[in-house]
Amino acid sequence: MAGSQKVSLPAAFDDLDIGITLRDPKTGALLDLNERVQQLYGYSRENLLKMEIGDYTPVSKKFSQEKAVRRIQAAAAGDSQVFEWRIERANGEQIWVRVRLNQTTIDGTTCVLAEIRDITEYKARERRLRLLNRIVRHNLRNETNVLIGYADRLKKAIEEESLQEEVETILEISMEIGTLSNSVQQIEDIAEPDATQRSPTNINGLVKNIVTETQVDHSEVDLTVNVQDDICVNADKGLRYAIEHAVDNAIVHNDQDIPSVKVLTAIDSDTGLGEISIIDNGPTISDVEINVLNEDVMASTTYHGSGVGLWVMKWCVHSLGGELIFEKNSPRGNVVRFLLPQVDPSKDEDNSDSHFSCAE
Repeated sequence: MAGSQKVSLPAAFDDLDIGITLRDPKTGALLDLNERVQQLYGYSRENLLKMEIGDYTPVSKKFSQEKAVRRIQAAAAGDSQVFEWRIERANGEQIWVRVRLNQTTIDGTTCVLAEIRDITEYKARERRLRLLNRIVRHNLRNETNVLIGYADRLKKAIEEESLQEEVETILEISMEIGTLSNSVQQIEDIAEPDATQRSPTNINGLVKNIVTETQVDHSEVDLTVNVQDDICVNADKGLRYAIEHAVDNAIVHNDQDIPSVKVLTAIDSDTGLGEISIIDNGPTISDVEINVLNEDVMASTTYHGSGVGLWVMKWCVHSLGGELIFEKNSPRGNVVRFLLPQVDPSKDEDNSDSHFSCAE
């Protein structure tokens, strides 16, 4: 039940898209709430003021009235709390919320302010992502290894040219399927809010390192790098994933006798954003593969294998607040551009975690 304290949220809080509550710092009793909380929980203001947290929390070992009160008391003591919580709405529907608790004082009264955000959609996507990861990494990868083994044995056993071409196709497809495991793992990495630590990163150093590593495995490729400006962006390992996929696609799917791939860095003259361009002379990436990145449609079964790599590139770049652009190269080929917000390294007090620190 609500306590005897009389404290109210400012009326402007009803205009917010996030739920806001005020709670008694000792008992956890609800003192006031904005309209968004009523929408989220499905109960009226009058009912919520009479209810305890346990009344709209599904029964489980992880969530309980006692645990909620302990978190409120910890926040009241100055230890801010951020956590996920499950809510059972008035109609029985269960949703996930992320809660942030902080001590505050309103009209001379000390209380705990909670910010409540609906993350149900995020949790659903997270579950789907983990399921996809399990399917690809465990089931599909194991079956692919068997397929590769049998195809290799067939290749050695037969001499007819037509059959050899078919076996080569089986091997090629199997290898591409096998690479899905790493791609899905990378997507999972950057989909996790706490999976990566971002820091100011010198993209020139990062690009040079990736090109050097790639040249070791692809000595037959005309692979060059041209860094034009000092560019510092706030990045995590997702940026490396994106660049590696772009360079790998440009090489693997190139049909020229001598594939040509150029990696450039610059500052975009129109936007002032840091730019990384990967330019190749291979076949143009189909519009189908590019368009599916921007539409809620199923991927085409005619993909030649770069589809998952393109998704990784998009997720990585967008997670950093950047933009991914595909253009046609002249006279043939592709230009894949990453545009990323620059940061001022002088404002970063500790960038020692970045291997390619902007302070270098």
